[in-house]
Amino acid sequence: MRKLGWLLALLAGTALAQTAPELLQKTSERLQAGPWKAELVGQIMGPGSDLQPADLKVAVVPEAEVVRIDFLRPDALADNYLVITPDKVYNYLFLTNQVVVYPRERARVEGLGFDLSRLGDLQDLGARHDLIWEDPAPTQLDSRTAWKLVGRAADPQNAGFVRVVLWIDRAEALPLRSAFYGEDERALSDLAWKGFAFTDLKPDALASFPPDAEWIEKN
Repeated sequence: MRKLGWLLALLAGTALAQTAPELLQKTSERLQAGPWKAELVGQIMGPGSDLQPADLKVAVVPEAEVVRIDFLRPDALADNYLVITPDKVYNYLFLTNQVVVYPRERARVEGLGFDLSRLGDLQDLGARHDLIWEDPAPTQLDSRTAWKLVGRAADPQNAGFVRVVLWIDRAEALPLRSAFYGEDERALSDLAWKGFAFTDLKPDALASFPPDAEWIEKN
């Protein structure tokens, strides 16, 4: 009887096993369900390749594919914010009251050494960067059951990172933590997702800028 119970448990575990793309698809469906917001807290690489404390408020309207990231930390970027659209990224600089506009594929954030534009659309990370995923590993993160996903970029130079590690809540199918690494396992960012909540945000509320701001277009 004990052997039979072990066999049934093994078969049940095998039936419930999921691949990384399947888990990311579930996460994508959750993140696409409606507008949402979250706070990302941890560390991110500065322009001098040094890790800095980071506190970012992220708001997303999936239907319009609009993402806004407000900086609380690093201190040098406090009150700056980033608006990401399907074709352009708008970087608002508080101290100079400027909006720097980049094509999406060439986006960069003034004052950071890591491209944040991938954070708001985590759901299609693998599709955009041709990631090679390891089998998901069950784990615990902050007393929550989670899946740990490890993906390696087929073309690190094009992706901007070598490896990404994601922790996905097993019950909610929502991100708990995301970490990106460069060469020599150097951390580019390591951020915990806090306070996730669905909201009634509208695209216009995210893509708003001071009326007297100076606009600078980058090619």
